[in-house]
Amino acid sequence: MAGEDGKNDAELDSSVWREAAVPQYMQESVEATTFCDLWEDAKRKQPLAKNTSTSLWSALRQEAERDAQKEPLLSSFLFASILSHESFERSLAFILANRLANTTLLATELFELFYETIKSQEGIREAAQADLCALRERDPACRKFSQALLYFKGYHAIQTQRIAHALWKQKRTVMAAALQSRSSEVFAVDIHPAAKIGKGVLIDHGTGVVIGETAEIGNNVSILQNVTLGGTGKQHGDRHPKIRDNVLIGASATILGAITVGKGAQVAAGSLVLKPVDPKTMVAGSPAKPVGRVQGNPALTMEQWYGSRVASGSVGSVSGSVMGSLMGSRDGGSGQDQEDEDCVDLFVTAAVEGVEAIEPRVVRDEGGGGDGGGGATVDTSAVGSPASESPSAAEGSQTVRPPPRVQPSPGYDSIDWII
Repeated sequence: MAGEDGKNDAELDSSVWREAAVPQYMQESVEATTFCDLWEDAKRKQPLAKNTSTSLWSALRQEAERDAQKEPLLSSFLFASILSHESFERSLAFILANRLANTTLLATELFELFYETIKSQEGIREAAQADLCALRERDPACRKFSQALLYFKGYHAIQTQRIAHALWKQKRTVMAAALQSRSSEVFAVDIHPAAKIGKGVLIDHGTGVVIGETAEIGNNVSILQNVTLGGTGKQHGDRHPKIRDNVLIGASATILGAITVGKGAQVAAGSLVLKPVDPKTMVAGSPAKPVGRVQGNPALTMEQWYGSRVASGSVGSVSGSVMGSLMGSRDGGSGQDQEDEDCVDLFVTAAVEGVEAIEPRVVRDEGGGGDGGGGATVDTSAVGSPASESPSAAEGSQTVRPPPRVQPSPGYDSIDWII
């Protein structure tokens, strides 16, 4: 049956579908061939690994291809989201546009805005790839890069904020605020577009995270759900926390005011932080107080509770092949701190027949705890020996040694830590 302009119903339906859901550069290919031909063509054009960026993109494409073969029902979704695109930037823009679209913010319009912004801001692409690697390494629930790119809303929320931040700096504050509102509605993560966020940042789970306007987050930071980086009072100007590199913030922690959380520090879950935190210090409680020193990089180990000493060689950081060139600080620094970080290589080996390995190879941290403990541990060098305090131990009888106690500072409540 022909329509008013001579097209039959099938042609009209196809035209409407393309105009409503597919970017312009994809519409031309849809008109030229069938879906199956497009699929085979995408497989043939898969790029080889030439540098870190193409290596990661090759890994994403190969993961998507294998998943499509295992789950045919998702083949169209995987093709539209990853395999039909020629670059990581296009794929990311397409995924974010479709997650944030509604009846008034069309996916095609958002895609064009997102892609142009990512393409014009080299730092956004590098940070997005660093965030993807951080999520793959630190979250044991993330088994592949494509899983994080397609489904993890904490990752999507950060990348949306990066785009909104670029628009904010261009004085497009209305559009940036609209993206903040839409991101909060879709992802349950509220990050002001003016906030400054470094590279290699993980927001795990994401739900309930709030980050204020003047907040700053350094490189290699891990944040869990329900964390608030908020202000105090209603004054304008600098009023939000400054989180330095390599910090771990536990679930439901609240940090208020223009205070600094030092490099390599850790904020325990459920803590209320109202005062600055020194580097390499762990704070806990409400209000939060220092409870011990931290060794290694807590943002990478993701250890929330030191019930047992971290085994030597069980932790590490991404460097070299993927993250080494991506983890530079916002001011152009190298981002490599060999004094604090362990040495690990992340192999993202893209080959014609598949990805051979996407697992971190851990190298022993020689500078970790003295008796075999590596990574982030509580420093107990000042703790007295429990054996010397036990009468039975003095008599030579074989008894189980009680856990040492971290000596609290004057005025602090006593807290036991099992080492």
